[in-house]
Amino acid sequence: MTRPAVAARPTVTSPTSTSPELLETAAFIDRYGMNIIHVGRGCRCSGCADTPLPRAQQFGYTIGLSGLGHPELLLRGFGAAETTAILSRWGEVVLDGDTLDAGHLLCEGRGGATWELVPVQRPSRTLHWAARYYTSGEVDALELIPARRPCSCGGCD
Repeated sequence: MTRPAVAARPTVTSPTSTSPELLETAAFIDRYGMNIIHVGRGCRCSGCADTPLPRAQQFGYTIGLSGLGHPELLLRGFGAAETTAILSRWGEVVLDGDTLDAGHLLCEGRGGATWELVPVQRPSRTLHWAARYYTSGEVDALELIPARRPCSCGGCD
């Protein structure tokens, strides 16, 4: 399927504060085009005692795609390494100029997963760090869920 290139729209992509964490996020976006946040694996901050959530409750998302006028991507139910690999793969597709829309199927090829993209309800509540990063506080997102319909690419079977 041919998709149109992403039309860049003016979006402020600098952090809303000078907190070290947001500045680190900005540096990742400047260097790689996006940053990936994983939620639920526990906290690495000194003095913090957050314990890991069950894997089914963990999730990850991108920050940086909104700067291209594209929704951020969200994935639930995977550990940090898997989440990072999957979101990196599809985030790179966006950074390369493709547009991913709700309803699209994303095929990872023979033996790989097929994902369906669905809109995220109230994304600013789920993608909290992205909402903090963008000065508007608003962010759109698409969630990758296991596809409920077969891929039509012909290379998955």
